[in-house]
Amino acid sequence: MDKGLIVKIAVVILALLFLIEPLSMSVQNWSGNTGPEEGTIYTGTANVNVTIYSYGAFLYAFAPSEFQKTQILENPEVLDIEEVDDGVYRITLRDSAKTQAVYNEFKELEISTIAVGQIGLPDEYEIMLADGSRMQIHGGYHQLTMEPVLETGRKVSYLLSVETDGTNTYNILDAKMYYSNVELSGECTIVGANASAYIFAVPWENRSIDVDSLKGEYGEENVAYLRKDYVVFEPALSPGETMFLKKEYVTYISQESASVLGNFTNRTLAEGDFMGKATFPDSVLQITAGEAPNLTYEYEQVNTYTVSLPTDFDGYSLEAGEMELPSGLHFELNETAEVIFNATVTGDMVLGIMEIYLEKEV
Repeated sequence: MDKGLIVKIAVVILALLFLIEPLSMSVQNWSGNTGPEEGTIYTGTANVNVTIYSYGAFLYAFAPSEFQKTQILENPEVLDIEEVDDGVYRITLRDSAKTQAVYNEFKELEISTIAVGQIGLPDEYEIMLADGSRMQIHGGYHQLTMEPVLETGRKVSYLLSVETDGTNTYNILDAKMYYSNVELSGECTIVGANASAYIFAVPWENRSIDVDSLKGEYGEENVAYLRKDYVVFEPALSPGETMFLKKEYVTYISQESASVLGNFTNRTLAEGDFMGKATFPDSVLQITAGEAPNLTYEYEQVNTYTVSLPTDFDGYSLEAGEMELPSGLHFELNETAEVIFNATVTGDMVLGIMEIYLEKEV
């Protein structure tokens, strides 16, 4: 399959802070969870998608300084702050609808807080017990401590440790958010075409090109140059060879590569000095222009298109809207294309895109 040009990018769709350091349920006594009733109680683990329905009218801070307490009380949405556990302070808010906004305001002040989210588990889900056996139980509504970074109604993937009587979920003992990587695809529409980029492979011995002159001709923002003032040893040198091959034009040498002076371009001499053990990488010159620049190096033409993306990919929500994507393929305005990408997902959301490319529709 001809993928045209694969674009490696890091498109952050949502804040990932709440995924980087997942919170455990170590504070159940003040988050509102209750213990199981009397009877046979089982403990098991499960991977489930949890729906966030609302946030309570409280935020919790861990060991805030006296200055931070003053800042907290200065917020007009705060009614009170009190210590509810050793070093744990509960911040009471006027309105639970403002919990997320106040959390963001505190974050700008570098005050870290968490909230208690009202969440829904699946109506029925499977847990694995310690002996490896499995059990189907009912979910229901529960509470979880979390950073209130997501809008309500979202689904998030969780690894849960729960207590159950074999029928219902009594208690959530531990909860860790997680994400996974999947490949997604769907239709998109080409809504714009920008000037083409021309990517030249500049031979090692010609890498001292006049980049300033090119920037003057095409505009500084339209010229990018990745210059490679080094050689690569394949296979790697032995420790003794690195000492023997250290020449006057070599600024640094290791068993894998050697950096050379920027003005040294005598490839024939270097090939002899390195006894045929070196490879000479091309430098990469990119110029954005209306037509191909008059240069003698081999090049690849890359078109940049503005694409309108759908909001749903295989059940995952994507909030990118429009995106500019380079491609080695040619598309017409309003043409429908297929977009394929590797995505980081949790629950029903796309959190980020790592690789993305356009394909012609079959």
